[in-house]
Amino acid sequence: MQVGIHELLGHGTGKLLQETSPSNYNFDHKNPPISPVDDKPINTYYKPGETWGGVFGAIASSYEECRAETVAMALCCDFEILRIFGFGDGNENMDGEAGDVLYAAYLSMARSGIASLEMWDAKSKKWGQAHSQARFSILKCFLAAGDNFCELDYQKEDLSDLTIKLDRSKITTIGRKAVESYLQKLHIYKSTADVKTGTKLYNDMTHVDEFFGTKVRNEVLRNKQPRKVFVQANTVLDERTGVVSLVEYEPTLEGMIKSYAERGI
Repeated sequence: MQVGIHELLGHGTGKLLQETSPSNYNFDHKNPPISPVDDKPINTYYKPGETWGGVFGAIASSYEECRAETVAMALCCDFEILRIFGFGDGNENMDGEAGDVLYAAYLSMARSGIASLEMWDAKSKKWGQAHSQARFSILKCFLAAGDNFCELDYQKEDLSDLTIKLDRSKITTIGRKAVESYLQKLHIYKSTADVKTGTKLYNDMTHVDEFFGTKVRNEVLRNKQPRKVFVQANTVLDERTGVVSLVEYEPTLEGMIKSYAERGI
């Protein structure tokens, strides 16, 4: 569900305000639209030959992933959309199946924001993966929502007991409002080529301070799991008894090699 909204309505929507050729615009240049962010007429747009990626440069990829993720987080609060994906009957019910899916989506995003710190380089102070950078910023959006919507709880100094607490009852109110506010800024700055304001916003939201960069990241790395390996099982025929048995292997590189070797191909 979340991926479907992300791809179809996240990456799949939006308009760039452009001067498509000299003195030709795809919006009313003499009476420009009002930005919902500051209630003022927009004063930036893409010039002839400019592209979204070219204007926003290094942050463009991660910024766009973040925009698509926030679209998914905002719209998955719509129970009619959840119904389309097969969850619930379209009526708002946080205690039903659709509510479970919605809660799982938000909690999973918060958890992904924590886990994403694995992809942040403490030496260069840079992110190494676009999606991870985006998810960390959404975690910060959750934490900044207020009203105890999302909190990081721990008692031990080394954060070995770190727990994400996310109030299920506030997802469609406090959580959605915070996400939509963040999404609105991301979307408007992209649509209007406001690279200066957009870059500042995204850099602030993806900034990793000492708490996240040392304590939280250290705990993330301590709990890092090996990359999952898919190993094909084999079937073996006992020619004497005619019995077919399934042989499975350890999910390791060694298991993968053994699986291929015993398959005889």
